[in-house]
Amino acid sequence: MCAFQTPTGSKTEEQKLSAKTSKGVSQLAKKSALSVRLIRELLPSRPFKTPQIDDTDLKKESESDEHMDTLSLKKIHNDLDILEKIFLDLSEETKKQNTFTSLTRFIEHEKIDQERKADFIALFQGEKWKAKFFEKSNRLKSLQRELRTVKEDTQSLMLAKDEEITQLRKEIEAVKTINPKRLNFERTAAKTQIENLQFQIEQEEEDINKKIAKVGREIPQEIRVHDALAAFLKECCAKLEDKIEEWEIKFNEDTSVKREEVGQWQGEVQRKKIQLEDLERRYGEYWSVVKEYEAEQEAERLKKEEEDKLHWAASKIQAWWKGYMM
Repeated sequence: MCAFQTPTGSKTEEQKLSAKTSKGVSQLAKKSALSVRLIRELLPSRPFKTPQIDDTDLKKESESDEHMDTLSLKKIHNDLDILEKIFLDLSEETKKQNTFTSLTRFIEHEKIDQERKADFIALFQGEKWKAKFFEKSNRLKSLQRELRTVKEDTQSLMLAKDEEITQLRKEIEAVKTINPKRLNFERTAAKTQIENLQFQIEQEEEDINKKIAKVGREIPQEIRVHDALAAFLKECCAKLEDKIEEWEIKFNEDTSVKREEVGQWQGEVQRKKIQLEDLERRYGEYWSVVKEYEAEQEAERLKKEEEDKLHWAASKIQAWWKGYMM
């Protein structure tokens, strides 16, 4: 059997995971929960109330399709909520306890839920055997107990009737000394009583045989259903184990890829830092050159202004002197 059976006794230790595996499963489950949440957010919003459709509306295909779409959307949202909760519980449990009993509890809960839905599925799909799909083991034991009880009751009844017939025969022997009329009367009454008893015994035997035949027909069917259920559960467990193995492989592959990406980004960051330092150095050099050039230009401007002022003053003095001399 797979590891998802309900743990009892020493089997609890068999479900313990290694710290490395638990950490990987926890991170993978958390990532899966985030993916489920993202998918749910991308879907249309959840319908708060399922629309009611009258008998007349059922005849309209468009409204019926809209109703089915609404039900499907609500079912998808509910399933995504359940998946997200399962992944979050699994992530938390494997992170803290190195176990995955939450999956076991979920499977047991699903079994109980499927038992409640089995009758509806059997009526809806016309397959009566599915209604007993999740209780066949108990049903088989119950039929076997019923068969044993019927056999014991039959034997007890046969013994009681044989004792009653023996007692009647003794009474017949005892009344042989009575007068012929009374003897004939009591003989006829006893014969009638015996015939009635034999008829009742035959009827009861026939009913018991019918019950035995019915139980005999149901036992092979219950055995087949039990085998089918066992095969189905084994297949489900195998699929879940395969999925866990795939999740671990994918987690390891994704981890290695991300590590390579982180290494590449770290190398790129180092290169960018070197380029930035080089640019800062060159910027400082250029800025110092610009400052020197601006200082030289400012000095030349001031010098030119001073020369212009001197030239202007000299021109004024020369003009004044010429005017004065004339």
